[in-house]
Amino acid sequence: MSTHIEKHTPEQANALEQAMLDIPDPPAVELVAAYRWMLLARRLDERMWQLIRQGKGHFAVPCQGHEAVGVGYALALQRGHDYIAPHYRDLSAVLAYGITARDALASFFARDADPNSRGRQPYAHWGSQRLHIISLQGPQPNHVTHGVGVAYAARMLREGSVTLMAYGDGGAQKGEVHEAMNFAAIHHLPCIFCCENNLYTQSVPLALESSVVSIAARAAAYGISGVSVDGMDTLAVYRAMTAAAERARRGDGPSLVEARVYRFRPNTSNDDDTCYRSREEVDEWRARDPLTRFRAALEQREALSGKLAAEIEDEIAAIVDDAATWAEAAPNAAPQDALLHTYAEEV
Repeated sequence: MSTHIEKHTPEQANALEQAMLDIPDPPAVELVAAYRWMLLARRLDERMWQLIRQGKGHFAVPCQGHEAVGVGYALALQRGHDYIAPHYRDLSAVLAYGITARDALASFFARDADPNSRGRQPYAHWGSQRLHIISLQGPQPNHVTHGVGVAYAARMLREGSVTLMAYGDGGAQKGEVHEAMNFAAIHHLPCIFCCENNLYTQSVPLALESSVVSIAARAAAYGISGVSVDGMDTLAVYRAMTAAAERARRGDGPSLVEARVYRFRPNTSNDDDTCYRSREEVDEWRARDPLTRFRAALEQREALSGKLAAEIEDEIAAIVDDAATWAEAAPNAAPQDALLHTYAEEV
């Protein structure tokens, strides 16, 4: 009988945190691009919330508060080469990966032009083979298992790509995540697990869903590297994800990054968050707005001036107005197309 050789060492648990210290800022042009994606995500989200109140939409999944996470990991990955299985609040990430404002609002209105599912799935169920966005599943967090499968296939094909799977603190409690993390650790797969911990699984607080305060602590159980970062600090997320991606490309296996965030709005447009959290709590977290903090960081680095920020704001406003007008007027899919891509078709 062969002796099992332990692949992981205790030092690996802290490897990610140590590697973060050596990650420099991206170039100024990329920082400004990241700010544009974050601002576009915020303004699209605000517009969808307005449309819901006007009775023009049926379902919205707010991303406000989560923008730094999506942009942070998108900035750290090789867009168009690496794969992402995004969280449903990662509008900023899919915008960075190539989803347009028109695409997002076509999805919101469930129009035929929706590139994700042609209106078959609710808003925020992202997916694009062309853009390397793994389809989000209705039951959370099944896409994590699929993402690990993509990472396994990519390694077999020697693509040299990394796959990132993002999910919430509620998803972190489900079997799919544990099975996926265990499989990825055993096979040393080039992937990143990103838990966006916003303290609530819809209305259930973290203390009633997890026995540990930090989800990142679970990395040690699988013998992989893990770190917990401020998910409302774009550059902190970027450094953690860059370090994790570099480890994956070197063949050092998967990492777990916990991004501590807070959603500013209810869980969805069908939720009443006043039933389970105070306005004082929400206001306290709003004071840490990732968009405001990132803009201040760019101004401090002289990557963003007040004039450029104003120009970007005007540009984004025009893009959102155009996308909303276009998507609202866009046609629905033809009724006879309802079963396309559902059952095998005769040829």
